Amino acid sequence: MKRKLNYTGRERIKREKVSINLVERDGSVVSFDLSRLDIDDLNLPDEAKIYVEAYYRTELKRFDFGTVTNRAHPPSLSLTDLAYPENLKFRILVVNPSDSKVLAHAVGITPQEPAEKRSILPVEFRDLGSVIYRVEYEGDGGSPILCMNIRIPNIENIARQDPQFLIYVYPAVVREILTHMIFVDIVDSVNDPTVEWHNDWLKFSVNLGSPPPETLNNTDENFDKDKALEWIDSVVTAFYNIYGDKFQEYVRRLGGNP
Repeated sequence: MKRKLNYTGRERIKREKVSINLVERDGSVVSFDLSRLDIDDLNLPDEAKIYVEAYYRTELKRFDFGTVTNRAHPPSLSLTDLAYPENLKFRILVVNPSDSKVLAHAVGITPQEPAEKRSILPVEFRDLGSVIYRVEYEGDGGSPILCMNIRIPNIENIARQDPQFLIYVYPAVVREILTHMIFVDIVDSVNDPTVEWHNDWLKFSVNLGSPPPETLNNTDENFDKDKALEWIDSVVTAFYNIYGDKFQEYVRRLGGNP
């Protein structure tokens, strides 16, 4: 979708003023719900148009929610025609219809859902030739995406259930991402990083019981490379422990036991 919009002098809509939820059916995302949009304090023109855009990488779908004083619910909020609806983010645009000037906006909105369900590693299935998987840093802010080879039959189920895949691939992916985060991206703060995906992965490590050292900024004079590598090892080990039952299942298979 091509958009011609003028962003000069726009207001920011605070994140806490917006609430968007994904709607699932049979475990798959099918649509979304805009459960809150509070813009009354911005003194916007009555006739200004309200749009919600769902986007992921090059995909974009726009929904018309009427005007500031005459909200209208679109007839459909379906997301099923988008390739990866579970990876979507949203933006709110309030636009002057006369000159397409954006009067207010909110960008990079992550749908609200239980923390344990929100994935910090979007997955895509692509033709990777003879490569089984690859981590690409093409998401928002250079965030990681796990690409899996769609040529492999039943790859979706293998990635979720196969013991060998779980104990060989995912720990290696975790190690690669943390290494990239520290030695390529540079983590500016372990307590309040400016990059959103860094924050997600640091919280992930804390939830695993492996909090990071005081600094992971490899340009800081207090940065300790050995401590950083030890931390990565501890996170990967903790991640392995999640799949302890899968490891035992794999060992039984190697031993010829059912």
